[in-house]
Amino acid sequence: MSLPARLLLIDPGGTRREIQIQATPFKMGRQQDNELTLRDNRISRLHAQIVAEDGRLVIEDLQSRHGTFVNGQKIQRQELHPKDEIDFGVPDSYRLIFLGQESSLEEILQRVETPAPPSSSRELYHLGVLLEVARVLHTGMSLEDALSTVVDAAIQVTGTERGVLLLRNAAGELETTVARDARRHTLDPKELQISSSVVRQVADSRRELIVTDTGSGSGMAQQASVVRLALHTIVAIPLEKLPRMGSYDTTIYAKPAELVGVLYLDSHSPGKNFSEMDREVLRSLALEAATVIENAKLFAAARAKERIEHELQIASEIQQRLLPRCFPKAEHCSITGVNIACQSIGGDFFDVIPLGSRRLGMVVADVSGKGIGAALLASMLQGTFSATASMDVAVEAAASRVNQYLCERSGDDRYATLFYGVLDTTGRLDYINAGHVPPLVRTAMGQIYPLASENFPLGMFDFAEYQSERVVLKPGDFLVAYTDGVTEARNASEDLFGEERLQEVVRSFAGSTVEELSQAVRQAVREFTGGAPQSDDFTLLVLQYKGKPA
Repeated sequence: MSLPARLLLIDPGGTRREIQIQATPFKMGRQQDNELTLRDNRISRLHAQIVAEDGRLVIEDLQSRHGTFVNGQKIQRQELHPKDEIDFGVPDSYRLIFLGQESSLEEILQRVETPAPPSSSRELYHLGVLLEVARVLHTGMSLEDALSTVVDAAIQVTGTERGVLLLRNAAGELETTVARDARRHTLDPKELQISSSVVRQVADSRRELIVTDTGSGSGMAQQASVVRLALHTIVAIPLEKLPRMGSYDTTIYAKPAELVGVLYLDSHSPGKNFSEMDREVLRSLALEAATVIENAKLFAAARAKERIEHELQIASEIQQRLLPRCFPKAEHCSITGVNIACQSIGGDFFDVIPLGSRRLGMVVADVSGKGIGAALLASMLQGTFSATASMDVAVEAAASRVNQYLCERSGDDRYATLFYGVLDTTGRLDYINAGHVPPLVRTAMGQIYPLASENFPLGMFDFAEYQSERVVLKPGDFLVAYTDGVTEARNASEDLFGEERLQEVVRSFAGSTVEELSQAVRQAVREFTGGAPQSDDFTLLVLQYKGKPA
């Protein structure tokens, strides 16, 4: 009974799982009712499909946005062969490896279903061993117990006296992980002596070595360790990951299989000749051992990734709580803001700071870089700047103090661009722009002008001096402050949203509230990007001056 063809799915986090192609057409894409749903917004809803033709499996691209690739080459339609690597035209996304119907442990086990002639008793015995190994390996035992089961089975199949599993450590050296004897007892690795020359030979050549008589005709008689240990039977099998395909420009090449370790067995008595079935069983056991080890590593990596993601989620929640939960209600102005990080945590922030005499301070900042480092510096900068500004010092003095603080406590490659303005009831806006993208002022008459200056970013130079500027807003004027995540938003073609589009959105705005203008900008960016992944943190602060209160 033949098994269905299989695909090995590798998700963006590196986790692997096998998928059977039970029926064709086998559709793949973002859409929920596909046979294989790929949860990546960059992948088309109906991206590709696998169809059967004359006993072959063929993959077809379904007019996807980024294309379908086989072994690094963009295709429209192509027959699949085992080890073909499939991707969907976007980096750091899902990948597939077509496994076909090549030999696996399960397929070997299915031979038990076919009645065997009397001469096959040895083969059936080995298949029974494999069946027991497969059953035990699926009981969720620990890695050490699983590997011990594989070594015990190898000893049972070969009739040797002891078996050793040597795995590569972080330094790339082979070290004993499991050592067992024919009675299924664990041996002390410190007291274990094996033929190190044989292990080195198999590890270097990546070829199995099976010797059932180490006499003069075997080539083993010259091995000092073999003679010293009085060994007559030696079996050594390399443990390797499955090979993968790689590409460079237009060249497709096979990446060499990575050596995981060596399965070594020996005996003091001569062994029987090994049939091809014996060798196939040993190879299957070696493959199972390598698979168990790889799965254990992937599981550990997945658990570590889950733990990091959980911690990042907590950090994201804390970071969001540092942003204003509500905005001050003032007679002379209204204000709103939004912050959307492109990762779990971001390096942008905005804040609104009530000051004396009904004045209002507002800040938008963008820390260089992304990820945890940028987020930590952003949180530190937000707290420092809020505390400094709350002392009601001049805007240039606030920038100078915070600049000195950052220069003393952050690295040379860490700095932040920042816009800080203070609005009073008469519409006077004193501001400082420290290397930030210029905010836009939209007058009640629909005119647009930027608020730029030539100050250095904060944290870049400790000798920097900061100069403030002043404008007077008229009733009905809007102020739009933002980070470059707005203007540098990208669509699928890698085009930028740009300052001209932003200015046109602000200029043509026909609403009357800050919430409506903020929503108009966000909607324009969404429509432009068309679902492309966010490439930078997005922060937007919108203020409207209403006039001096009575």
